[in-house]
Amino acid sequence: MKKSPLLSPEISLEQAWDLVLNAVMSALTVDRNHPFRFASLATVDLHGTPHLRTVVLREFQKPGKFVIFTDKRSEKVKHIHQNHQIGLLFYDDHSGLQLRVNGMATVVESGGDHARYWSERGSKNPFSYTSVKPPGTPIQHPEEAYDWYDEDASNFCFIRVDASLIEFLQLDGVNHLRAEMVLNAEGGRVNTQIMRWIAP
Repeated sequence: MKKSPLLSPEISLEQAWDLVLNAVMSALTVDRNHPFRFASLATVDLHGTPHLRTVVLREFQKPGKFVIFTDKRSEKVKHIHQNHQIGLLFYDDHSGLQLRVNGMATVVESGGDHARYWSERGSKNPFSYTSVKPPGTPIQHPEEAYDWYDEDASNFCFIRVDASLIEFLQLDGVNHLRAEMVLNAEGGRVNTQIMRWIAP
């Protein structure tokens, strides 16, 4: 399929980042079918083995705060408790745009934001977070997993990712574009420290 690049070499670095971060925001607010609504989340276990899985982006705050919902019994939550460093990878095949994120993940299992997310969204699709059998439990047949608690938020949690590095790569034949943004999280806010072009 022919690509329709979002970015071109004539664009300024600031304009490029505006377009890229707006594409992430658009996946949540305008186009629910945008590829950036889904990301690959990478964690590392105690043996140093990397683990990848697809997650749904639930909230994004510029320039680098991401929120994902999950079951607190899942392996990714165990990995994050052991090692807070994670990676996210977004890719839009239509535009040929890749977005890579490194950051610190925090698992939140209670509090005001937890209650709000459950009330507004988590409870609308409780089957994702209320299974009787924990995710990853060995079973003999798929139907053994189709048993859920009613409207129970006890296993619902969210993962907040504060980015330390965001990098985009715009694929466009020969004229690829690549840039990075180095960030710093202080006092609950993520601030941009460095923005620069880098060689593809």
